[in-house]
Amino acid sequence: MIHRALIGLMLAACIMGIGCRPRETTPQTQAQRVLPPSVDVPESPEENPALLADINALQISVQTEPDDVFVRFQYLTALDRAGRYDEALDQARTLGAVQENNPYRAAAYLNFAHIVLDKISPDDPRRPELVSEAIQDIQVALADEPGSVPSHLALGRLALGVGDKDSALHQLAITLAASEIGYQLRMRMAEIYIERGDFAKARAHLEAAKPLAQAANDRQAVRQINRLLSQTG
Repeated sequence: MIHRALIGLMLAACIMGIGCRPRETTPQTQAQRVLPPSVDVPESPEENPALLADINALQISVQTEPDDVFVRFQYLTALDRAGRYDEALDQARTLGAVQENNPYRAAAYLNFAHIVLDKISPDDPRRPELVSEAIQDIQVALADEPGSVPSHLALGRLALGVGDKDSALHQLAITLAASEIGYQLRMRMAEIYIERGDFAKARAHLEAAKPLAQAANDRQAVRQINRLLSQTG
């Protein structure tokens, strides 16, 4: 999954819903509204026997070449694809712990964060601890790659998921400055500001978003912007 997340802004630009507002307003649903969960579906060995063969071969390679970070990263992504998330989390931890000559450390931690956010059930008793671990890991990843937009997006979603709206807004602001998905993110940031009662900032984002949505001929977004503007007084 992580190699798909690293191809730019597809997480936000391709699957960010327009006008989809969950009824609940828990931190978790707020996080999904700003940065919606992955739509990846695990591949079963029955449907893709080649994937199982790859996993078995990579497992042997990892055992015989435990210091090969490329092989371990391939193993991690294969486990993720197969829906073997606990094993994938363990591989992400192992790969992330390698500090020298490891170009995959940030990617491993980002993969860990996306599994926690999108694949671990909200009812799983381990989730709060895993979220805290993911936040620490993404901060390390950003120290390695401070310009990584996917990492800023993930950290923003993690922060919002635990109710830390200040940190979430900070990360989304960084993403906004570095991306081409301005009006969608401005709309989501405006929603957070409205919930906080900061209507001036919400209106500023919405007024900046509206001409961009109009230029994109995104009529649904324009309607939603108008609805949100009506809530800012």
